[in-house]
Amino acid sequence: MGSCHFIAITVLYFLLSRGTEASSPVNVSVIVDVVPVAGRPEVILVTCTASRTKPAAEVSWNLGALSDSVKVSTNTVKHLDGMFTATSSLIATPTVQMNQQLVQCVIRHSAMKEELEVDHKIIVHYPPQLVFVTPFKTLSNAEVYQCEADANPAATHFSWNSMQETIPNDAIKTEGNKLFFLKRTSELNGLYTCEASNEYGTGIGSLYWKKGERVFFFLSVHVLMKEDTAVCCDYSIYHVLSVF
Repeated sequence: MGSCHFIAITVLYFLLSRGTEASSPVNVSVIVDVVPVAGRPEVILVTCTASRTKPAAEVSWNLGALSDSVKVSTNTVKHLDGMFTATSSLIATPTVQMNQQLVQCVIRHSAMKEELEVDHKIIVHYPPQLVFVTPFKTLSNAEVYQCEADANPAATHFSWNSMQETIPNDAIKTEGNKLFFLKRTSELNGLYTCEASNEYGTGIGSLYWKKGERVFFFLSVHVLMKEDTAVCCDYSIYHVLSVF
């Protein structure tokens, strides 16, 4: 379910018109109605509003790295009492690369000496993109590996599997995103996979374990959920670390 992020900023600029003080300050709000999800259709990323000014304020954006990736839609409404509300929205098809990109809403008004800039970081949700298994340092005698994933929100469920072993057993145990080799015998040689999941999909990372040697496979296999329909599957092998 989408969540709503609301930031309301009341700016202490009182509009002056020919020596007469206006009755209200510039009220600026930056709103995200629904968190965008990568791979889904075009959506409003964020809306900036300057409410009830006279004359109307000008609302624009500094887009930074997103200047070629988003469309800008602006609108000005005149109220019955003669006041104006100006809005500007950023519209795009969400991508993973948009996540955490900084934009600025810029407010200009004839009665303001300086323009107002309001920072906003774009948030995009996405399923695990890159899942990797790496050694985890521990004081125990066990050999431990940790499964991590690039996902937003962070992966919350981890499942370990093996083609040759039933996990857990007396030689291997799991705790969340960690895999413990309690014994180091050649019978445990083989491929071990970690499935990392969040609410949008699942990614898989792999470890080929051989007594005295380790090879790590960085994989991404994920299923995007769109309403009740699964769109499957993206599959990539990113790279393999050397045996050591």
